[in-house]
Amino acid sequence: MDKGSSGEAVHGADASARVQGGAAFHGAAELEPAPAGGVYLRRIPASVRARLSPRGRYIAAESTGCELRFVTSSPTVDVTLGMSAQDGAVTVYCGGMFHSEHRLEAGRIATLRLTAPPRLAQADAAKLSASGFAPQVWRVRFARGEAVYYDLNAFGEAVRPPQAGEVPAARLLAYGSSITHGGEQSRSAYIDQTARRLGMDLYNLGMSGSCLCEPEMIDWIADRRDWDILFLELGVNMRDGMDDDEFRRRVRYALERLIEGGHADKPIFMTTIYPNFATLGSEAETAGSKDLRFNEILRQEVRRMNHDRFLHLLEGYTILDDPGGLSCDLIHPSDDGHIRMGENLARQMKVILEL
Repeated sequence: MDKGSSGEAVHGADASARVQGGAAFHGAAELEPAPAGGVYLRRIPASVRARLSPRGRYIAAESTGCELRFVTSSPTVDVTLGMSAQDGAVTVYCGGMFHSEHRLEAGRIATLRLTAPPRLAQADAAKLSASGFAPQVWRVRFARGEAVYYDLNAFGEAVRPPQAGEVPAARLLAYGSSITHGGEQSRSAYIDQTARRLGMDLYNLGMSGSCLCEPEMIDWIADRRDWDILFLELGVNMRDGMDDDEFRRRVRYALERLIEGGHADKPIFMTTIYPNFATLGSEAETAGSKDLRFNEILRQEVRRMNHDRFLHLLEGYTILDDPGGLSCDLIHPSDDGHIRMGENLARQMKVILEL
């Protein structure tokens, strides 16, 4: 790919990322020019976003899960960023270790001055790399909102993207609701927790309130060649506006397209709907009944595929096994809930994957 607004292609460690100025943009399907300069980090391309639901179109534009990744010998680095329409958080890691968190105000450009922790250079890097990330890899991680990248200044020192061996080799892609998306009542979604415990890299395609399993989204995921394992959390966003037959059609299309679209030998995990207000009380009998029917449709469609070696259905209540881990809206997990869910999911996946 030629250099330009969409960036230069990376080869090796993160072949799906874009590169500008020696830094890789993990999870960014497109780097779209921003009106006031800089580039938006778009995790889903415009051609797909335009064909989603009204809410899905702007949720898909968020930079959740995108990361600026680079390695440099400079002890000090300035990273200039912005958030276009809403305040947002940026979390900085050195490899898998927390460095700092920063709040960005909507409409304002901010420069983060990052200083390399001196102790990391003296430590055994192998002992600090259980997450799959080497400690010398700077990771500037974006949560909710539309992030804009402007500049990286390493004060004359060379900057390069991570190489093979400095980031996890296995890549997990997750598609689901706001629970998977994260950023509601927790800073780190369970799917992030899962990926860390598995030592995998993550592409987070959570779609807050808009995981509708549209064919256009499924086609794009199926056509990608940058994931090794897929995790699907389907159902809760389709409960209010979709009948059983339409839900079945969409689930069936997703499974057939993903498996027959060149991923027949890749593990695909699917979960039934997590416990929530609809199933925890009598307040919403209709919604609770629909959850049960949707869950049975998921089970039936997985059995129908007869692909036991690579297609695995997990029960949501075994992942969110403590409803007390929900926040008070009884739909979104708290920090503790996400951590426990990540531990439970990683444990089940390890058994199946024989890790």
